[in-house]
Amino acid sequence: MRSFLFILTLLFAYAGPSGAQNLIQNGDFESHGKLDCIQCPMFDAKFAAVLPPWNLLNGIYPFICDCQFKKEAAAANNGICDFSKISPRSGCNMMQFEYSPSCLDQNHETRGCSSYLSTKLPKALDIGKVYEVSFWLYIVPPHPTDADYTQFIGLNFYPNALRNPTGKMLESAAFQIDTVILGRWYPVKWLVRPVCALQFLVLGVFRGDEDPPVNTDGRHNRFYIDDVTLQEVTGAQAESAAIVPYCRFSKKEKEEIPDEVEGSLCLFESNDSLLLPLAIQNLDAFALRAKAHPTAAFYLTGRTDSVGSNHRALSQARMESVLDYLEKKHGIQRFRFLPIGLGTESPLADNSTEAGRQQNRSVQISQLDCPMDLMVYRQVLTLVFAQKKTEAFKTLNIWLHLAPDRKKMLALFDPRLSLLQSDPKWEAMVVKKVRESYQNQANPALAYALDYLGLEDQKCRTLDRYLENMHTYMAYPDSLEPRWNVSFPCDTGALAEKQDEAHVQALIKLIGKDWPKISEVGKRPTKTAFLIISHTSDTSIIAQYLPLLKKNCEAGEAEWIHFATLFDRLQVHRGLPQRFGTQFRPPASEAEKPEPFPLENPAMLNVWRRELGLEEIDL
Repeated sequence: MRSFLFILTLLFAYAGPSGAQNLIQNGDFESHGKLDCIQCPMFDAKFAAVLPPWNLLNGIYPFICDCQFKKEAAAANNGICDFSKISPRSGCNMMQFEYSPSCLDQNHETRGCSSYLSTKLPKALDIGKVYEVSFWLYIVPPHPTDADYTQFIGLNFYPNALRNPTGKMLESAAFQIDTVILGRWYPVKWLVRPVCALQFLVLGVFRGDEDPPVNTDGRHNRFYIDDVTLQEVTGAQAESAAIVPYCRFSKKEKEEIPDEVEGSLCLFESNDSLLLPLAIQNLDAFALRAKAHPTAAFYLTGRTDSVGSNHRALSQARMESVLDYLEKKHGIQRFRFLPIGLGTESPLADNSTEAGRQQNRSVQISQLDCPMDLMVYRQVLTLVFAQKKTEAFKTLNIWLHLAPDRKKMLALFDPRLSLLQSDPKWEAMVVKKVRESYQNQANPALAYALDYLGLEDQKCRTLDRYLENMHTYMAYPDSLEPRWNVSFPCDTGALAEKQDEAHVQALIKLIGKDWPKISEVGKRPTKTAFLIISHTSDTSIIAQYLPLLKKNCEAGEAEWIHFATLFDRLQVHRGLPQRFGTQFRPPASEAEKPEPFPLENPAMLNVWRRELGLEEIDL
């Protein structure tokens, strides 16, 4: 039935709503500001300034594909905006979207990530009228394992601005495509009758009645969108059976979406950072809104006009004036703001006119979709970098009250906090509170010891990435400051093997002849046991613990993927074929794909995996 409605919609739409006005501004993406490079991701505020009136929602960055960068945008950009294979449907620009089936949102509630692009309509759609919404779509043939994601491409309408602070997959079943065509442009269209005042449109990949495919392979599947239109229709088309009466929000969805908090704009005199009376008035009004939403975070974007010099320092001084006023007058703490001093970059208006220059002599406050614990941790690091130890300890104490328990242990390993870690207060103030966060476990001492050992084991593996994700990160300007980066002195040779064996012996002392249970210590500490045992080449140790792990899996006290991996690892060490397809030979170069070790029975591979509740794979 849905396929019939889709075809019917297309038949009506080819004629098009004659003379109807497109309610989507810049729907062909032809109007945009300066691009630093075609593959450079842009943070929310900068993206909105470069491609108005479009905005990002947390997720995978979409990319503005401008054919003026045709020479740059090819293999050198890892396939981003590959004009050698794909040209815009019209004009010179198109938008590249991605779907990755492997990533997790920040709260680890949903797997799979999509690029999302949103825009506010000039006015809310009229209730009861009928509108045609459409765009042109080009889907790059996806990997076979991910192929079904394509049917979840679509759009959604919202009555209020949507916020997505954790980067989770959004839900929509009403406006997903029914026809998938690979490797060429084709139009997709829907008819909608608003039954509430819809004013925001979002494009991307959405969860529906079922979920798009997810896995852990880390691929980026790409598709392109061009020529987005939204037009009122009348006559016979307005009576079509394909019309979707729509108002998205259920009570649950409203509760999950954070409120939008209006920002502010403070203007300054030329070459000055003193707050003007009107700026103070605007900040007083903003402070009331910020206090009413204490978990909201904000960008603070400082700009200057093009007159004079030393623009970056002046934009920084203007932001300091705003932060000082909000903190001293209204008690709004600085960690709620992410300051970005742009100087003359990404101006709000044209610097060739006095009116435009006046707009650019400004500090703009706009809402930032970011969990508050990431904002506070960034402020801790900022204070440490500035050698402000007392303030850093106070802010770290705030973070310890805000952060999820699973993150608190990470602070003990962050080398960027060495200024604090060498202070006598560290043990009493920080380590003590981290230990207390394990009191909700049945065996808190073992949970803490396993978690600590596990992070120590990951120093030369993945810990640097976890630590760098402890705070909100801006690709620009943070990429210019190496102090944000985390690294550990590591040895990949014989010393690394000795460290691994030392961790194995430390684990054996902790767990003895047992295997830790999720109900006793939590998930991450049980994963520690699996990871450390998997690093040993001593088959007798693996063989000793494998049946204990299996017993816990059968009781729901461990994860079957850990058993399958350890089972296969033991087989490979013994020179036998693996069963569950978890073991691969390392590739000789980055260009080569990892090759799986021989399988016990390829025909039974996914049968055996399904029996353990594991995802099917194609080897």
